[in-house]
Amino acid sequence: MWEKYYSTLGRLPRRLVQPVSFVVEALPVFKRYRIKSVLDLGCGAGRNCIYLAKNNFNVIGVDVSLTALKIANKISKKENLKNASIVQATMTNLPFNNCRMDAVVSVSVIHHAIKKDIIRTVDEVHRVLRKKGLFLANLTSVEDPRYGTGQKVENSTFRILEAFEEKRFEELHHFFTRREISKILSRFTEAKIELLTEKPHYWKIMAVK
Repeated sequence: MWEKYYSTLGRLPRRLVQPVSFVVEALPVFKRYRIKSVLDLGCGAGRNCIYLAKNNFNVIGVDVSLTALKIANKISKKENLKNASIVQATMTNLPFNNCRMDAVVSVSVIHHAIKKDIIRTVDEVHRVLRKKGLFLANLTSVEDPRYGTGQKVENSTFRILEAFEEKRFEELHHFFTRREISKILSRFTEAKIELLTEKPHYWKIMAVK
């Protein structure tokens, strides 16, 4: 689905160029936790991993779409970013050693899956993080107006018609309660869960291994 989207996309829209605000706002936290290496899980065309690399973090961007990764790699080379690398992989099977990363960032990615794959993904994030490493992500809330629409796949998971740049496709969405997120993050020593200010139907999570 996303490969088809990126392969037929002409010019990148602004939303796929600018880093998201909660990643930008996380920089002081990253510095406080002495973060050096960051995994951008589901990096797409690279908006967040490029931004982080420009701010002197060693970044690995991971995505399933080869076309998106080619775009990200092209931008990285144009910016002459030696501290950014791009890897094709799925979020449920990360090709990295245990305790490899200082932080994992994932923007609007993990909730596009069924529950068992979401749990497996969070387990993978926990595995690749070093002790006291940070996990920063956003997840759709049950308060999202799209909740309950489209085709129900399982509890709180629906296949919903999306439209970006006049391209229409169906996409899985799992919608979370705060309690459900807390349970999924139970292996982490700390977890802060709050609604995004600019998108109050999305949860923002900041967890410490």
